[in-house]
Amino acid sequence: MTMIAALPMYDLPELKETTDAFWTGLRSHISAAGVVGLPEELTRPSDPYALWRSRDLVFAQTCGYPLTHDLKDQVRYLATPCFDAPGCEGSTYRSLIIVREGDAATKGADLAGRIAAYNSKDSQSGCNILKHYLAGQGITNGLLREALESGAHRQSAKLVKQGLADFCAVDCVTWTLITAVAPAEVEGLRVLDLTAPAPCLPYITGLERPVEDVAALRSGLAAAFSDPALEEIRERMFLSSIAVLDEDEYDVILDQELAAKLSGWAQVA
Repeated sequence: MTMIAALPMYDLPELKETTDAFWTGLRSHISAAGVVGLPEELTRPSDPYALWRSRDLVFAQTCGYPLTHDLKDQVRYLATPCFDAPGCEGSTYRSLIIVREGDAATKGADLAGRIAAYNSKDSQSGCNILKHYLAGQGITNGLLREALESGAHRQSAKLVKQGLADFCAVDCVTWTLITAVAPAEVEGLRVLDLTAPAPCLPYITGLERPVEDVAALRSGLAAAFSDPALEEIRERMFLSSIAVLDEDEYDVILDQELAAKLSGWAQVA
């Protein structure tokens, strides 16, 4: 069996070498903790769901929305990374509501009648929390002019910058990473508001991974997050610490979805 590892959620092209270096260090610590046969290189999948569901999966990161929906009871939760990025607190993160700098909006309620961009319908940070936010601002389904599915947070921000959309919700870690590696992309944009928090994007392993491997993976993660030799790499990825949560803490995502549905938001469009 060939094991698979991937870190697809914050794997910006500009950070490929950094992400690869993080895996090299993490792999060393996980191996030292007792997991054998780890892949030397990360897989960069075209179909993340196929990867997440693979029997060969040893380590990956997913979004909280798939964890609580399509991947429910199909993967094992490992741990939650914590980030040193504006909008993060402890093991939680928020999305940023992004508009153009010249936009007259001063509050979320001003977005009624506008065009939204969102990355994908299975995204907590770009779609689910956006519906929750709009509902909290008194903007119910039908009060937007249009909603455009962009395919990625960076593309959502680009649509806003180009004037093809008026606002979007972007994961605060993604926004911080883009600001660091491609600052020109965020020029002309500003943060209007922050959404409610949810647990950060979880690390997972395959459902059939032995219990002893789960313990070893967590031990390796803890070692990697405290390894001084990896400090510079963690800083470039804005990683600060690791937490093992009660998986039920991710149910806040379901609560946010329900609150949006009760306000009429079955879909973002």
